Amino acid sequence: MNHIHDGRAPLRVAVRAAYPSVRAGLRAMLGAEPGLSLVEDGGPDNDADVFVVDLDEGSMADGWPTGPAVLLAGSPAEFLRHLSPRGVARAYLLKESTAQELAAAVRAVAQGLVVFDPAVAAMAPVVPESASRAAGESPALTTRELEVLRLIAHGLPNKAIALQLGISEHTVKFHVGTVLGKLNAASRTEAVALAVRSGLLPL
Repeated sequence: MNHIHDGRAPLRVAVRAAYPSVRAGLRAMLGAEPGLSLVEDGGPDNDADVFVVDLDEGSMADGWPTGPAVLLAGSPAEFLRHLSPRGVARAYLLKESTAQELAAAVRAVAQGLVVFDPAVAAMAPVVPESASRAAGESPALTTRELEVLRLIAHGLPNKAIALQLGISEHTVKFHVGTVLGKLNAASRTEAVALAVRSGLLPL
């Protein structure tokens, strides 16, 4: 079954969490982001485009979502038992992620991408190669790469991106090159165009 969103309609997002306060907080974060429409979670056969799942005990009582999912955990180690590929896109983020990072991950998995928080990606090679390619041959973008992509879209040069993110200009150049390679783009402009067309970046 093809779960990739066409990017034309708002993304329908369902939030699953064991604690009502956590669920309310996640819904509030996502509700303020453009292009996202929150729907109620009715279990594994919900009509949502993307599920956001807090991995605290009890949140998986209804079984795994059948569509793309953003998984949230308190530490990278908590993801180890949730990395087996299930044929749909996954994002692995820490609970400290910002609303912008969470929304970017939602948009990414809706397009069939796999996203790892940098702290989770650093666990390689314990992350199985099959998990990093859970959506076929789609590239895996880290949240940092999504941040760099968003700032590229705002027209910022590498030096300004470095200042904005608190990293070196050399590191920015590395991330830009990686983003271009993963998106198969020949230039920054093409990368932004591809990202907007696929729904990774809001218009």
